[in-house]
This record gives sequence, C-alpha cells and structure tokens, in this order.
Amino acid sequence: MPSEIDLYVQTLGRFTVWRGGEQLPEQTWQRATAVRLFQYLLTCRGRYIARERIAADLWPGLDEARADRDFKVALNALNHALEPDRAARAPALFITRQQLSYGLNAAAPIRLDVLEFEGGLLKASQSERSNSEQAIYHYQQALRLYEGDYLPDAIYEDWASAERERLSTLYLSGATRLARLLLDAGQTVEMLFWCQKVIGMDACWEEAYRLLMRGHMANGNRPMAIRVYQQCETTLRKELGVEPMVETKRLYEELL
Repeated sequence: MPSEIDLYVQTLGRFTVWRGGEQLPEQTWQRATAVRLFQYLLTCRGRYIARERIAADLWPGLDEARADRDFKVALNALNHALEPDRAARAPALFITRQQLSYGLNAAAPIRLDVLEFEGGLLKASQSERSNSEQAIYHYQQALRLYEGDYLPDAIYEDWASAERERLSTLYLSGATRLARLLLDAGQTVEMLFWCQKVIGMDACWEEAYRLLMRGHMANGNRPMAIRVYQQCETTLRKELGVEPMVETKRLYEELL
C-alpha cells in the first residue's frame, strides 16, 4: 500500500499534485514561488542545480541577497507543502541538498506522469516487432497520459521550454507510430483519429498526411485522400514555404 506521503504529480495539460491519493488544494502551497520551485526541480530531475543558478532562472534581475532570501522562503514553503508533518530540523524527503545544490531525491516515493508517459512509449516501441497488438495497446495507454502541453502555467518560462518541446515531439512521434500500426491492422477509423490529433498539434507533420491519405484509400475514399494532399501542400507552403516531400508527392501521383 502506498504511504500517506507518496506523491503523484501531473504535469501534462495541467499541474496537479496528489499526496497519499488526495489532491493538494491550492492553499497548501502558501506561495506561488513554492509551486514554481517544485516545477523547476521536476524539470531538472536527475540533476542537482546550484542555488545561484536556480535563483537566476526563477528570479532573474534580483540582486544576490534578495534572490537568496526568496529562494529560502520558497524552499521552506515547498517542503512544508509536501511534508506538513515533518519534524523540525528533520531532513526533507523529497527535496535534498548536496552542498549548495538542490534537486529531487531519486529515492523518494514520487510518481511523475512524464516518466510513465515515456516508459509507456518505450514499452510500446520494444513490442512493435514481436507483438503489434501489444504495441498498439501500450501506445494507446501512454498517449492518453498526454493531456496537453508540459506545465502550461509555465508557458513563458525559458527553463521549461526545452522539456515541453521534447515531450511534444515524443507525443507526435508516438501517435504517428500508433497510426501506422493501426493502418496495418486494418483499424482505419482509430488510425484517422490519431492522424488528425497529430495534425491538430503540428499542422506541418507530413507523415500524418501520408497516413491519412493511405487510410482514406483503404476505405475506398479517393476524393478525400486527394483533399488531404491538397491540405498538406497548402499548409506547407503557407507555414514553411516548402513543397511536400518526394514521398508525399509520389503517393499523390499514385492516387491520380
């Protein structure tokens, strides 16, 4: 059974924390800076970051003394939010320190949706050659964890942008691989759904257009397949100023 201090953290689509199965209300955090510090450390998981670097990323423009003070206040509020019953002077469980650097304790009982998302995609990829049905299942389960962009309330924070882009690309790649497996399995209705999801996120993801064209052809809908190509061509010219790839043009020529 999970202990009452086990954490589950959702970062995809929204930021929510559960402790012992109970969602933490907003007032638990006391300070917005405590939330931002936790999000920062989650983003930098697996590393210890120097206090000066944390302060510079979270409170740019402040002088050293004020930034150090704000960091200590945020850290205290964060530790109290995560461990309200921790004894005075007892070491924190979730946020640990190495000299003057801070990071998440890798041994602490924290479940993170991002890690489960990545693990599910890896399991699906490993299953592709040996068991396509199992691969489809694992892709479906992993992709459903992606409820939206990473830390949407930190959309303008530079420290979160690279991770947001990385996870978005993982989602697009995983959804495309799932669509390809579904097409091979003859499940064209769900395949079309995932292709549309990909294009909805990235209108220039060309492989999704090709899969859509193949899916409509598999359903005997040649006019729709042609319209998909035209949409692809128009979008690429407008957004990127380029023509469709040779592979996409070749598929279109086959339709004609």
